[in-house]
Amino acid sequence: MVRLLPLVLSVGRPGASPEVRSKGADAAACQFCGEAVGKVPETFGASELACCALCGLVQTLGRPRVDEEAQLIWLPELSQPALNALARHIHIGLHSYGERPETGAQPSTAAGDLPTLYRAGQALLARRGEAETRLGTSDPSALADALLRLSPAGFKRRDTLLGGVRLLPMGKVFDGDRDVYPEIVESWRPAEGQRLSAQQGKAR
Repeated sequence: MVRLLPLVLSVGRPGASPEVRSKGADAAACQFCGEAVGKVPETFGASELACCALCGLVQTLGRPRVDEEAQLIWLPELSQPALNALARHIHIGLHSYGERPETGAQPSTAAGDLPTLYRAGQALLARRGEAETRLGTSDPSALADALLRLSPAGFKRRDTLLGGVRLLPMGKVFDGDRDVYPEIVESWRPAEGQRLSAQQGKAR
């Protein structure tokens, strides 16, 4: 059983915060959301913790193209790990139909679960306006600049200060100039299939 660690908006590298440390990590499961780690771009850097790409984004708001990779939303009713798990499910679902695994992207057809997945993404994107009202922006890069200007004491309290602000993955992760997110999503699909099979078995 993986002991999940706090996932807080930050500007370092995944798992590098001195506030969290763990021994004996299960490399197959992210220590922040509990989902399969899968493929992790080299641009995230080495980490002593098992961390998936989505939880890595939360901790690296200073990435060069972070505003394309994610957006800030106001969603106090969901924790950041729960939001990451939901976004992962949406993106895997879109990818399984041959669609772009992007939050809010209009599917080319209305087959199967695609309308539901699209509406779920739109509902999450709708919460961006509240973040803009509260913070003056929905761009993660702007928040990264603000975090870097905080005092050490303020930075330690950032989770309390930010309240219900969450980072919504948009379905892009850049490794240099290349968007590798479709490869990341593909690496998650076997684990997602095993999880769904296990849930169906319990329901019988």
